[in-house]
Amino acid sequence: MDTSKIATAECPTPTKVEEFRLWAEENAKNYTFAVFLNEMHKRFLSLYVESGDDERAVLVELLRLAGNRATRLFRFKMSSPYNGNKGRRRGPTQKPSLEGMFDESNDDAGDRWSKNPSRPLVGASEQHKRIVTMPFPTYQNGIYDFQARCPAEVKAKFDQLNSFSGKEHTAQLEQIVKKHTPEYEKFNFNVLRNALGHLPDASRSQYFDRIFPGIVSLAKDLPGKLSHRPLVFLTPGVTLELRRDEIACLLANAYLCTFPYRDLFTSTLPTVNFITLFSGQPGKDKRESAKVEKLKCLFAYFSKAMEFGPEGEEKVSFSKVALNEKPDWENSQKPMKTFNIEELEGKIEDFEGIQVDFANKLIGGGVIGRGCQQEEIRFITCPELIAARLFTEQLEDNEALVITNFWQYSDHSGYQDDFKYEGPFTGSNDGKRTLAAIDASDFSNTNDSKLEGLWLQSEDHTSRQYLKQVIDRDLNKAYTGFLCQELDQSLHIATGNWGGGSFKGDPLLKAMIQHVAASEASRELHYYPYHDISLKEMLEGSALATRSKGTVGEAYHELLNYAKEKNPYPSAF
Repeated sequence: MDTSKIATAECPTPTKVEEFRLWAEENAKNYTFAVFLNEMHKRFLSLYVESGDDERAVLVELLRLAGNRATRLFRFKMSSPYNGNKGRRRGPTQKPSLEGMFDESNDDAGDRWSKNPSRPLVGASEQHKRIVTMPFPTYQNGIYDFQARCPAEVKAKFDQLNSFSGKEHTAQLEQIVKKHTPEYEKFNFNVLRNALGHLPDASRSQYFDRIFPGIVSLAKDLPGKLSHRPLVFLTPGVTLELRRDEIACLLANAYLCTFPYRDLFTSTLPTVNFITLFSGQPGKDKRESAKVEKLKCLFAYFSKAMEFGPEGEEKVSFSKVALNEKPDWENSQKPMKTFNIEELEGKIEDFEGIQVDFANKLIGGGVIGRGCQQEEIRFITCPELIAARLFTEQLEDNEALVITNFWQYSDHSGYQDDFKYEGPFTGSNDGKRTLAAIDASDFSNTNDSKLEGLWLQSEDHTSRQYLKQVIDRDLNKAYTGFLCQELDQSLHIATGNWGGGSFKGDPLLKAMIQHVAASEASRELHYYPYHDISLKEMLEGSALATRSKGTVGEAYHELLNYAKEKNPYPSAF
């Protein structure tokens, strides 16, 4: 296709179009592929806002053509034996320029590349396994492929997305989802049916007339929102920023179950699609009924997200942090910080500082399933947090996840089986919330556990938590989340019974661990007992031995002394 003809024949005043074409041709000689695409999008946007409607239409077509041409030429030069190098393939570190991008002879080169049987599928090559597979066609670099060349699995999900009209009822939604993802055949949509059936008539009408069509519209906006850059999996030290309206598009696709299937039992990634929230047996037990309340929270979120104005451009940041050098706990001379015990009615989410998420290794835990613990409630009332499941792999022992500037969208009451949606959020989202997700050691899964060659067989397998190795592990984990050097050092920490509850941890032991870790990070700690009066009284008494110590090293030794008294296997300590 002759780009000069685009610039002159289809637009009466082609000034901006010609400027863009000339810029692209000139800079294709100077930039490598990734830099060129990034700079080209910046140039496009600056010209687009200054152009009239006729020029804008031509600019969009020229951007599409330039992106496709550049990608085809880049791939051909990188992978084809026809690269002018005597038949030898280029090494992975070589960066061919894009000079000749608009040369018509390069169409043949691109065609030869596209017919190359050795071409890897999207996401199949090692260098691109760090890119999240989207429900629309992409090149291997994660950029939207307008020509829709992609594996069958992605093509099926893209067809599924495009098949929605926004007028579907639950039965039609179920039919479309199962048609394009055979793995979902075993799931029913009974919870979603139950949730909609129990809504007041006005609310049910609002769902079908406004909310669901809005979800479909948001989902279809995703290729346009994220077409210019890939969504990469988090790695330590790298921060990913997403706009609120981009997150809304991602979550809308999760609601329509358009992301490629993830097997929870074989993957180190959390599931994303909301199929597990839709499916179940309402009325079987209270936990299944709590799913209905979760759906009401999502309805409130999407209702708000569809009204985003300038706030939709605000960014939520996601950072995975890793501890590379462990503190010398025994000899640390850092002073112990204040341990504040809050009122029974207080909530971590109301605290202005670093709010601790009692996390699962797979971030979000059972938020889109039966889970209704502290983490799941936090995520469902602040659904922007759920987006982290797309790009956060299972947390390692030295890793934590920090999320900032997310909003709350629902009020709630109760906990676990008694969780209830209490309407749209009535508080303020003016402050900049910060969440530190840290996973404590879990003692709920097995009675036989092996730790560094030591077999412990006991019906009360929670005794493992008093081993020094386990204490050190949880100290390092908490310290990783509490330290977060990128955050204001004046921020204090809001936490509670981390590692207790379903993880079966000793509340007093975990409170002391968090106190020591927070002090090493030079932050004060605010503990919320959350209506547990016996826990509050225990902490206010003399049981919290770390409060009387002057340094972290002294408090650490006191922590170990407590563990020795509790440990039924003293020889293993």
